Order: sequence, then C-alpha cells, then structure tokens
Amino acid sequence: MQIKRRDFVKGCAATCALLVPGISWGARDASIIKTSDARAQIEKSIKASFGGSFSVRTHGSSNGLTHADIEHFDTRYTVTSADLLDWKIVRSV
Repeated sequence: MQIKRRDFVKGCAATCALLVPGISWGARDASIIKTSDARAQIEKSIKASFGGSFSVRTHGSSNGLTHADIEHFDTRYTVTSADLLDWKIVRSV
C-alpha cells in the first residue's frame, strides 16, 4: 500500500479530532457543560446557606448578582448573592 506522508498526517488529525471529546463537540456543548457546572455550584451554595431541603427552581445572573428562585415545602423564595456565599431573601411567595 502506497500512502503519502501528508495523507497519513491528515488521517491522524481527523482520527484525533473524532476521539477527543472537547474538539469534536465544539463550543456549543462546552457552554452547556459550564451551565451545568454553574447550576451545581449555585445549588451547593444555596443548600449550604439555607439547608438541604431547599430546591433550586431557576437561576440567572445580571449586574454582578446571582438570582435564584428556590422552594421549600411549597413556599417559594427569590434570593440574590454577590459572591455565592451570602444569600439574601428578596421576596417570598
């Protein structure tokens, strides 16, 4: 079998791109991973501050603050934090 060096290198690069998850999935999937990591970090922080029986419904960030809607035995709270350590209850429903 006659194969040129350039073709061999291209084939190796294509194989590596398919085998390495970070290269083949692209930036879109990397942002999904970052989002799920952020959600896990926010959940840990809220449960450490308020207790393990709270559940995080939604979260987001704007103006340097992290906002989250949490629930505890059918009572909903909106909380904010600047550093994910000190959470303040803004509203309860």
